[in-house]
Amino acid sequence: MRMGNDIDPKFLNDIGEMIEKIQVITQEATAQIKPQVLYIIRNNITDHNQIERLLDSLLDYAGMCDDGLLLFKRLCRYYYPINQQATAEYVYIYRDLYDSDIEEENEDKV
Repeated sequence: MRMGNDIDPKFLNDIGEMIEKIQVITQEATAQIKPQVLYIIRNNITDHNQIERLLDSLLDYAGMCDDGLLLFKRLCRYYYPINQQATAEYVYIYRDLYDSDIEEENEDKV
């Protein structure tokens, strides 16, 4: 809520609390996915459905926390020799979701 040119401090506080809650949820979800990713890699699992289900889940968190991004990259590197086309599609989806924000910020600076 805006009050004139000032931003309501309660509004800022509420936003800050929501961001903190989202970060906690993101970290918890990533922690739950990590053992599944490690299991797939350690056991040389090649089941496309299982791998892509995890990549889909990781896309939700890859742009929000470093651990999610690291797991996403690690699983993509593992999956690439198994299915190059699908892996490339996941990378493009990631870029569409998260890199476009960076590109827009860079364009604003020019």
